[in-house]
Amino acid sequence: MDVAGLHVDIETGMKRLWFAGMQCKNDEILTFDECEIRQNALNLYSLRSMQTSHKLLQQTMSQCKLIIHGLLMSACALALLAGACFFYGSKTVAAADTTQIETPMLSSRKVEKLFTPSPQVSVPKPAAAATPTKTNDTPQKLAETVQPAPTAAKQAVIPQQAEAREWTIFRDDVIEKFRTELPELGGLPLLHYAVLLDDAEWVNQLLARGCDPNEPTPGNDTILSTAVRVGSANCVRALLHAGAEVNRTGYEKQTPIALASLRRGVDIYRALIAAGADPNTRFISPPSKAFLERVTIKDLKNTLEDDRGITPLIACSARGDVEGAAELLRTGANPSQCTTRFHRYPINFAATQGYLFLMRIILGRQPESEPEILVTIDLSKQRVWVVKEGQVIDTCSVSTGREGYNTPAGRYVITDKHRAWTSTLYHCAMPYFMRLNCSAIGMHSGYVTGRPASHGCIRLPYEKAQKFFGICRVGDEVQIIH
Repeated sequence: MDVAGLHVDIETGMKRLWFAGMQCKNDEILTFDECEIRQNALNLYSLRSMQTSHKLLQQTMSQCKLIIHGLLMSACALALLAGACFFYGSKTVAAADTTQIETPMLSSRKVEKLFTPSPQVSVPKPAAAATPTKTNDTPQKLAETVQPAPTAAKQAVIPQQAEAREWTIFRDDVIEKFRTELPELGGLPLLHYAVLLDDAEWVNQLLARGCDPNEPTPGNDTILSTAVRVGSANCVRALLHAGAEVNRTGYEKQTPIALASLRRGVDIYRALIAAGADPNTRFISPPSKAFLERVTIKDLKNTLEDDRGITPLIACSARGDVEGAAELLRTGANPSQCTTRFHRYPINFAATQGYLFLMRIILGRQPESEPEILVTIDLSKQRVWVVKEGQVIDTCSVSTGREGYNTPAGRYVITDKHRAWTSTLYHCAMPYFMRLNCSAIGMHSGYVTGRPASHGCIRLPYEKAQKFFGICRVGDEVQIIH
């Protein structure tokens, strides 16, 4: 026998053996070594087959476990769902007694319009028995007269009182649950409860059935003020359309437009002003504790406590409400109306918070417009550049604040300009003064040394100050960098 081609493929992991060129005669008997080699090859192949089958069996068992686990979870979920459906479906509710709703919510006159009782057939009273009188009739005729005829009450069929329809899960809308299963409101009007749910559709239905939009709550609050606090513009429109008093104060002793200025909601501003609210209405002072709790901006809260004459535009400016301020300005709010004690304007509140975009709007710029001019001041180089639409149009040396009076870096807006201005602090002339962010610093003409020398302002050469004064407008931005 010639054994010349025994190959073991180890790289593929199969360890297959080939016996190539094994030539044996018909009467030739294999030697012991040759038989052992052949038997070992067969044992190796059988062992690899068993290992492969074992791995396949393990994978199959793992997949079966996952499938069984998923089926069990699905069965549990279906059981819980069926239990919930059975619990809510089998629960019965007796017919609602309308008198339990009448007392805590509406007067009896309104309830008659809101709730329709179950239909009942009026039962006519039986005819009164004829009293015998002295007549010449015979006793037989008299008995026929006295005997009452069959009345309609015996023939009429009185229908059973209709049962109240119960709200059922997975079948009825969630809104219907809040409308049918009413909690104990403690004297709160039903219309007020609908506004608290922000259910404009229900509010319109109640108003159409005769609810009073000006009905006060036990706490002397108004329904319109509640709609403003909730922030529901649809409820506000519905109440105003039904005749709600637009300037009636709520339990905070403030008008609805004052409450609206403490939260974002342009549609509410529009509805209130269209109904007659004054955008320049001043807040009532002193404010109540409940009203102060609604204020989150510290500057505005301190002003409400210490100052007088705050307006909705001032509140929007302190809060950074760009959309609200733009809407108030569009409908007639006066940006020149200041507080009555410390004389702070809306632009001052916006500048305190650093709202550059809001300051530009208060100064008369359109919200969609972008500043054409950008003035850049470099404190380290003591130089200024004026850029218009991305191109440098002029530059010069400056003198900024010296040590102890350093000019603060940051972004600013030119809030006012004065061709001839005298400092109220140092009583010196500052021609072509351009104030930054309503602060004590600005750009003006002065002695320029090319190094820090001022008390905080930016000094410009006289010719350049005159030129910059003509180029820059109120609302243009200035950035001061190191």
